[in-house]
Amino acid sequence: MKKLLVSIIALVISTVWINAQGSECVRKANFGTSKICLAKIEGYEECYKDSIVKQLADNTEVQANAVLGFYLNDKIYDKRDSIGLISFDDYFKVYGTKQLQDYKADSALLDQMLQLVSANFVTKNWDEISTEIDKIGIELEVGAPIVIENYRLNDKSFTLVMLTKYDFEGIEPYTLAMTINGYLKNEKLIWMAYYLYYKDQKTIDNLKMKSDHILERLINSTE
Repeated sequence: MKKLLVSIIALVISTVWINAQGSECVRKANFGTSKICLAKIEGYEECYKDSIVKQLADNTEVQANAVLGFYLNDKIYDKRDSIGLISFDDYFKVYGTKQLQDYKADSALLDQMLQLVSANFVTKNWDEISTEIDKIGIELEVGAPIVIENYRLNDKSFTLVMLTKYDFEGIEPYTLAMTINGYLKNEKLIWMAYYLYYKDQKTIDNLKMKSDHILERLINSTE
């Protein structure tokens, strides 16, 4: 019995130690004076440097932000040559706000950003985003995002759960569920957004589960 208990304790300690280790860094992105480690996420490919993906990511991002990483799930990654011709979900991006790239971020800034985004995203910030979308030149109507929940996964991040309706010309309208996540990395405020097509409450549950997993891996990624 004593040997069995020792073995169980050793296993628990080993498991805790393994889980405490950071995720593998697949690429480092420059943001201000820092290098942001982009974690390896099982089931996804970080492919922002791919010319086709980069064009899509840059052309659908507002000018105030800098895309640092863009992850497609494995199935969509295999079809990336046709990415402009197909609709897809289950992807996420990592990005930063250019005005904050040289600013030393801490928990106080994280709290301020949570309050700011929670209070103003649907109104003030959404007007700016809509203007940027108009510049892209796509026949697209996007509804104002609805924030349905916000929470803190840990003291280094926050998460907003949102729903937005999209209406492309010639395509049946659809609703996208997403999380907008702010987190601290290398004394910088970094953002991560994860997307799924919305069907029902199970979508939200799945969205939060996957987003939390990705966010935790990004925060704990090693240099």
